[in-house]
Amino acid sequence: MIQRVIRRVNILFLGLLILLGALGCGTGFNPDPKAIGLYQRYAHTTSISNGKLTIYWDQRERAFAVASNRRLFLQDGRLPGAGDQVSQVALADRHGDGQGLQITSNNGDVTMLALYKDIPFVIIQRTLVGRGEMTRQVGSIATVQVTPNLGVPASEVQVLGCDGLRNAARERVSHCFLGMADPKTRVGIVTGWTTHDSGSGIVSLQPQDLQMRLSGRSEYGRLQIEPHETVMGEAFAIGFFDNVLDGLEQYADLIAKANGVTLKSAPSGYCTWYSSPHGGASDEKAMAELTDFCESELARFGFEVLQIDDKWQISGRDFTTHKPDGPYPSGMKHTSEVINNAGMTAGIWHIPFGWDHKRDLFADHQDWFVKQRDTGQPYTVHWAGTCLDMTHPEARGFLEEVITRMSKEWGYKYMKIDGLWTGLVAKITYPRPDYQPDGLGDAVFHDPTATNLEAYRSGLRLVRKSAGSDVFILGCNIAQNMRTLGGSFGLVDGMRVGRDIGARWDKILPCVDMGSRLYFLHSRVWHNDPDCLMLREPLTLDQARAWGSWIALTGQLNLVSEWLPNLAPERLDIVKRTMPNHGLCARPIDLFSNERPQIWQLADTRTNTRRDVIGLFNWDEQNSQAVSIALTDLDLPESESGQYIGFDYWSNTFVPLFTDTLKRELPGGSCRIIAIRPMLNRPFLISTSRHITHGIVDVLEEAWNHETHTLLGSSKVVGNDPYELRIVVPAGWQVKDFMASPSLKEQASIKKEKEGVRILFQTSRNEQVNWNIQFQQNGGDS
Repeated sequence: MIQRVIRRVNILFLGLLILLGALGCGTGFNPDPKAIGLYQRYAHTTSISNGKLTIYWDQRERAFAVASNRRLFLQDGRLPGAGDQVSQVALADRHGDGQGLQITSNNGDVTMLALYKDIPFVIIQRTLVGRGEMTRQVGSIATVQVTPNLGVPASEVQVLGCDGLRNAARERVSHCFLGMADPKTRVGIVTGWTTHDSGSGIVSLQPQDLQMRLSGRSEYGRLQIEPHETVMGEAFAIGFFDNVLDGLEQYADLIAKANGVTLKSAPSGYCTWYSSPHGGASDEKAMAELTDFCESELARFGFEVLQIDDKWQISGRDFTTHKPDGPYPSGMKHTSEVINNAGMTAGIWHIPFGWDHKRDLFADHQDWFVKQRDTGQPYTVHWAGTCLDMTHPEARGFLEEVITRMSKEWGYKYMKIDGLWTGLVAKITYPRPDYQPDGLGDAVFHDPTATNLEAYRSGLRLVRKSAGSDVFILGCNIAQNMRTLGGSFGLVDGMRVGRDIGARWDKILPCVDMGSRLYFLHSRVWHNDPDCLMLREPLTLDQARAWGSWIALTGQLNLVSEWLPNLAPERLDIVKRTMPNHGLCARPIDLFSNERPQIWQLADTRTNTRRDVIGLFNWDEQNSQAVSIALTDLDLPESESGQYIGFDYWSNTFVPLFTDTLKRELPGGSCRIIAIRPMLNRPFLISTSRHITHGIVDVLEEAWNHETHTLLGSSKVVGNDPYELRIVVPAGWQVKDFMASPSLKEQASIKKEKEGVRILFQTSRNEQVNWNIQFQQNGGDS
């Protein structure tokens, strides 16, 4: 009886939502004459709710709708082949505890419409069932079709996918996810696959008159289901959000939860590949010289990793050992020990799933390689080699031995694993991130029941197990085949999301694009790697600073690929000011307004004093541009006075008081990295010189003592690196005394400016410095 009453209340609530939507009253909907008819459709429904969303199932129409607390945002949802059997079930699985509506299709498949506690997504999952007496062959399977409703015509909606930002009036097909929003309000819907255990998740959006039709399907290539066998399908999530960026980030949180992600800290350091003159794999003499330089000049700034790239190995696609007459004649263990003994981490590049099947060591093991279905020949792909079969026990044993040797015998605790799509076994689609045919399913595995994704994920698990839990594994890279994006969830520590870079502005911009589109995965699912920090000419100093600042502000992996001992001091300083990683994820505020976002916000709430840093970027190489942002579009703490003040890192100047808008004129290919705080009626810290994040990586504490008029703080200071506190001092205050402990290398200097003071000091070694600044109000003592 109680359940029946609750269901009637839900039905009435749905009717109210629809009627308000039809009238355009209070829900954000434009008037829609068709909405009134929806009430009749869903007047007799079965429903479930988790307090955030409510699902309504209409058995007569075999359709569903979903409402958030404020609006009906999914309509006319269809589950292919939905039948007459509907039941409500309790759930406890990888997404959490919840409840679901279980709908059985005419062919025996079962689709779950699920809601979980505290999760703002409806999750749709189809279980495939073997039927009859024959093996069921599945290439792809449709999970759902539904009409999303943002209350505006499709022509006013912008849609984000792996291939960028497009208007919803154009058909879209994307790997993994789509986010759609009204850019004027940022109200949006986020949808995507949270699992890729066996199938590759695809999302498509088609315009229909003024509306859109959203579809989700899983592509398996070749899934075999025996009679009476059941295969759990992949999980597809859809949610509504007042701010679409919240939705993208919560989608990433859900991926992390569903895949058991535990993040390692993000390392910073060096990759040999693009370096000049010692590029490629470099060599043992140059690496020893570089190790000495980095230990002396950079390690104290948070520089950790020295990674050797391609061409160290005995042959192009044979990673069993080094090349005796190559760049590392003393062997790979020798250089690893040099790096590790200097207190840094040795890293190595290899392709775990791509090998040269013609090498002598494979003469009697051709069965270790995946075969082409049409020819029976080994499955060889462009550039990366022949695909090692991760369903073959002996091939797995061979790879385990290779990885174990690198990690535990040679001592490499950072691995960059390239050519990932060789484990997936499909065609290369580099560098295009859009959906395109790749031959999924044209491979023959040793285990004929394994799908491409199952073989791939099994291979990644083997790499992790063989390397050990203390090894940081960087996947490389999704641009080679975008199916490796979802296929790698939960199995790597970092992922190259950018294509190959170079010391040219036009090579940097595509890396900015992918790092922006997939920003939400960073520091939640893994650490994004946009590719290397490039600093040398022909990049201008402004361009080098902009690229380094973007990497550091967003928090993505920072591995420089320049010959550091010869780098000009002002460019080497960019390395120092962008390391270490702050461990957070910045937001692209204009992600749904600009194809290449220009405005980023980093907010740090981990200490007692919140810090906000705004990055303004002009990606146009040639032309100056005014970049501005309304403060109401930023997530800033409220200012009682309505005024804010800032500090511009690279121009090294205070930003005078401003109220409604932050606006700066930027030369072509440049940035402004500005700390912002609400103006107070007493002194406070706005910035430090240590890092482009203005104190986020170095200031441990800041507090104000009202009784003694003292600003107290604690900072992690780098030895022999001048450290400056930038203090905002309102009118009527002045510095009376400055003290620090432990003792400084020399007496601190204090410089007054219009907006405040700068206090400069230095220590002899890396240490925590506790400082306090006593102030007095003009005309009196404290």
